[in-house]
Amino acid sequence: MSEATDDLAKLLLDVRKTISDNRLFLDKLVDESVEDNAEEETVTIVVEEDFEEL
Repeated sequence: MSEATDDLAKLLLDVRKTISDNRLFLDKLVDESVEDNAEEETVTIVVEEDFEEL
């Protein structure tokens, strides 16, 4: 019975590590997405400023 408890404890640790790794990965993706959106908005603003109304 002790062996089953050890296996379950190891499995639980592995699952928690995987969840933690996935959370870090998703946070990094969100940060990159926010940065990309900020750069796109800057480009859009610059393009709009290049044109003058006649």
